[in-house]
Parts: sequence; C-alpha cells; structure tokens
Amino acid sequence: MKEENLIFIISLPRSGSTFLQALLSNNRDTNTCSESWILLNYANQIKPSLIHSTFDNNLAKDAFEEYLNKHNDFNFLEHQKKFLLDLYQPLGKGYRYVIDKTPRYWEILPEIRELFPKSKIIVIKRNPIEVARSIFKTWNVEQMQALTAYKRDLLFGPGRITEFEKNNKDNSRNYFLRYEDLLNNTESVVRNLYYWMDVTFTSDILKINNNVKYKGKFGDPYLNSNKDYQKIKAESRILELSKLQMEFLDGYANFLGPEFLMEYGEYKYDMGTAKKTLAFSHFIHLNNNQFENYNFKERMKAVIKEKIFRLLNK
Repeated sequence: MKEENLIFIISLPRSGSTFLQALLSNNRDTNTCSESWILLNYANQIKPSLIHSTFDNNLAKDAFEEYLNKHNDFNFLEHQKKFLLDLYQPLGKGYRYVIDKTPRYWEILPEIRELFPKSKIIVIKRNPIEVARSIFKTWNVEQMQALTAYKRDLLFGPGRITEFEKNNKDNSRNYFLRYEDLLNNTESVVRNLYYWMDVTFTSDILKINNNVKYKGKFGDPYLNSNKDYQKIKAESRILELSKLQMEFLDGYANFLGPEFLMEYGEYKYDMGTAKKTLAFSHFIHLNNNQFENYNFKERMKAVIKEKIFRLLNK
C-alpha cells in the first residue's frame, strides 16, 4: 500500500462526512469502510499528548525515545509508516484508492500530513452551531453531561481545523469544502472532487442507495439505517430543542464569536441572542480534567455551581 493511494476525510461529527464518503466511494476505483480509526489506535506514537493512561505515559514516551536514540541506525519513522500503510492493505486489494473517513482525525491533522505527505486530505466543515444542534437531535442528547462526549469536538475542533487550513491551504493535496455547499450543489462539488482525485465522474455516482462500502457500526445513523433516509431525516428536522439546549447554542455562539464563525466558513448566527449562558458555562465546567488541581475554594465554587444548575433545570 502506497501513501499516494490514501484519501482521508476529516471533519467534526455531524458534518456530512458519511454522505461525502458514500459519494466518493461510489465507483470502481475507490474502497472504504465505515470508520477505521486506525491512526488514533496508534496515537501514542503519532501524538502522545492525546493519551491519558493509568501508567505514566510521559515517562513511557521518554523511555521509548531514549531507546530509539541509542539505535540511530534504526529508522523508526520509516518502520512506523510501513506498518500503518500495511494496515490499509486489506481495503486496497483491487482498488486504486482507499478512503479513511474518521472525523476525529482533526486531533492529528498536522501529524497525518507530516506522516503521509503524498496522501490526499479532504476536510469538510459545517457551521459549528449546526453541528451542536445536530448532535442534540441525532443522538437525543438532552443533558449537558451527555454532551461532554463531544466536548473536545465543539471546543477545540473548529480552531484546530482553521489552524490547519491556514497553514496548508496552498498544498494541492488538501481539499477544503463546506457541508452546506455539498448539500446545495452536490453534483458540482462532487464533480470537482472527482477531478481532483483523478477518477472518472458520471452522474450515476450521485445515486448512493446501492453503495454499501461505507455502511457499518459507525457514521451517520440515518444513512446506515435500513429505513427511508429522506423520511427519517425529515423527522429529525421537525424535532424542537428544549430551552436548555437553545441556551447552550446561544452560549456556544457567544463562545465562538461572529469573527471566528465568519473566518471558519462565512457562517452567521443571530448574535442578538448569543450571550453567556448558564447551560454553556456548566458544560465548560463538566469533566474538567483540571478539577483535581483546584484549591479548596475553587472546588467549593464548582460544586455550588453544579448544585444550582441542577436545581434550576429540574
């Protein structure tokens, strides 16, 4: 498996990556699977700072680096790269390209580009406010505690993607697009992507109903469902958000700010409603991994805020 045959689709969750994957794999040249998460399974070598372990991971990292430094004739990065490419081999049999669609690769975007400089990377963006709204509706997330599973996606993901785009926009092996454009101008956007991939485009590619390559445990539950996609998608659109969820969105919009939203993808939000909210402040506080470093006074303030929030939202 050569790195030139790898195409990565990277995004925040609920940003259209499964839809794009279905369209780009709907041909004889390209293979894919639901989501592999291959590289994140080896993040301890790719980006050790992501790993929190019961043992001292920093100590383990230092020990491994000392080991490598004593054997300069052993090119670890070369062996690592070959090993990772070999993991994609089963998907690549009989195909020209392999698509690895793993949204949370936004955590390691610069590392992927450095590790596989000849690969192709597609970053698909969606208005972060709509990402949060879709998370609420798609996975029936009603409480702030449940939303913490997406805390890094919402708080850090948009900034990391923006930083990567700024630093890599002139690299022809990177492609940046908006979900909204894919949805509203599907044929034009997909045609351009096929040209960029150097794969022949036909209008039949847009008919993804019979494409099962991308289906599996992970990805868009609507596209993976055996039910009528348009019907269940329409049902989700009419779901109304609770007061708590709307307050979160207002607080999240205030957190991102109009300048960032415009920079990220020329997105807008009714900033008249954007403000600091208790719901968003509570979300920021939840599962704070710095909590153990708080002094007694800070701990007590956090506990009191938690109790007040729960009383107000019973």
